[in-house]
Amino acid sequence: MSDKAMLKQAFILTAGNIISRFLGLIYIFPFAWLVGQEGQALFSYAYVPYAIFIDLATLGIPLGVAKFISIYNAQNDYVTSYNIFKRSTIFMLIIGIMMFLMMFLLAKPIAYQVLGGESEITNNVKDVTNVIRIIASALIVVPSIALLRGFFQGFKLPKSMALSQVVEQITRVLFIIVSSFFVIKVFNLDYTIAVYFAVSAATIASIAAYVLLRVHLHKFFKRLKGLLKTSVTSHNKTTKELFKELLRYAIPIALFGLVTSLYLFIDTLTFNKAYLLRGEVNPEIIYGTYAFEINKLIMIPVSLGMGLGVSMLVYISESYTKGYYKIVNKQILKAIQICTFIILPIVALMMIFKDSLYSFFYSSENIYGPSILLAYAPLALIIGFNHITCSVMQAINKQNYLLITMLLGVSLKYLYNEPLIQSLGYNGAILGTFIGLMVTIIANFLIMEYTIRFKHLYMIRRLLIIFGVNLVVSGILVIFNFVIFEININLASRFQCLLFLSINGIIYVILYVCVSYIIGLFDVVFGKEFKLKKLLLVIKNKYVTNQY
Repeated sequence: MSDKAMLKQAFILTAGNIISRFLGLIYIFPFAWLVGQEGQALFSYAYVPYAIFIDLATLGIPLGVAKFISIYNAQNDYVTSYNIFKRSTIFMLIIGIMMFLMMFLLAKPIAYQVLGGESEITNNVKDVTNVIRIIASALIVVPSIALLRGFFQGFKLPKSMALSQVVEQITRVLFIIVSSFFVIKVFNLDYTIAVYFAVSAATIASIAAYVLLRVHLHKFFKRLKGLLKTSVTSHNKTTKELFKELLRYAIPIALFGLVTSLYLFIDTLTFNKAYLLRGEVNPEIIYGTYAFEINKLIMIPVSLGMGLGVSMLVYISESYTKGYYKIVNKQILKAIQICTFIILPIVALMMIFKDSLYSFFYSSENIYGPSILLAYAPLALIIGFNHITCSVMQAINKQNYLLITMLLGVSLKYLYNEPLIQSLGYNGAILGTFIGLMVTIIANFLIMEYTIRFKHLYMIRRLLIIFGVNLVVSGILVIFNFVIFEININLASRFQCLLFLSINGIIYVILYVCVSYIIGLFDVVFGKEFKLKKLLLVIKNKYVTNQY
């Protein structure tokens, strides 16, 4: 087990996550133009509770299986690893059906709650109930998909997992765009019908991903048979013993996913109600911008932290099981540094060029969009940290403590979210999330320091260097764009927005790379001497090879 192997898997999973997120962005623009903020709100009313039920349906089994398999594979006991996978298959199907029925029956009460107790604002209870019930059908398939992904991750085969994510997203995006276009533009039907089709895409895409994963599993069987033959004597555990151990790993992971989803779900349940109390006539426009448009943008950099956190779980579990605490500390520090090094520039660009970024992706007419993006963007790094620290806590078997830290954070969000929104509007929702996540992150770091002697002060000093470089580069761009040249572009022109963003993005990357290289930030982040000449030589050799 090496840093190179961990980072390779992290790169593959992260790349799959990023591509999936990027594909997810493709449908947002035409879909947003077709259905408007009210349609986006209706779409979000289905997807936010759907995320909660996915966490309940999967029960943390996928990552639990990945951790279970990684632990037994480290002991060369492939028989036990495969047994738990086989015996989980039927179990996940049953759970999926149960969660589908539960979400279907609870659709109407949820609909009343998200509309602030009103039977209709712009959308009505019937429409909200329908979209929730339509998307619920995906729950029958999703747990089985998640189990297969956990199996491939446990055997350190991230390509199958990443490819399935991309195929699932492509299928979903194509169905949403095509169906919405035909409903609105060809048949001239109401936007609610387009949203009905859009949420049904979750089920269709899930089936596509499941078929792909089964094909990959069939191809892997030949290699698996060889591993089973070389397996050490199996632990010969009963089904009850296997599931008891699996659930010990899985339940805390399930609770982690559930609690994470609760942050946005709390916003969904309280946002409209709090805004109605503020005297807002149609809060669904603001909610659609906040929960759909801006949230989709923010989740792109967040996916980087999520990819690192998920890929780390297998490797840190293995290192911790073998007692390699120094390696565990090194892996954690490396993941956090790389996460910050990559996410922070994206956050800075989002904040500096909020108007042109929002206008390019959505519309220059929505007055709420750029302001929400400015306030929401810093949360990307906080959410990324949260995913990494929570993954570490699971990997070092501190699930019970993790449950306490997460519940503490989400409880603060729940208690203060509605009054904060009444006082500060959407900024109150963002502040509530920030407070909850920071409490969890700080508590996790303190537990990590006590358990594995993780030096968080050493980490902070390193992160300050990254923050400092980004502050300098950001300052240069702000001065040149808004002080010296006072550049004003036509926000209604997407081409001008794209050109402006592209030029500044390229300049930011060049300055960031140059400054980082000159002051040795690459050495700090990657933990070894970074040679620019060596990198250029590798690129040159690859170019020469490709010529022949």
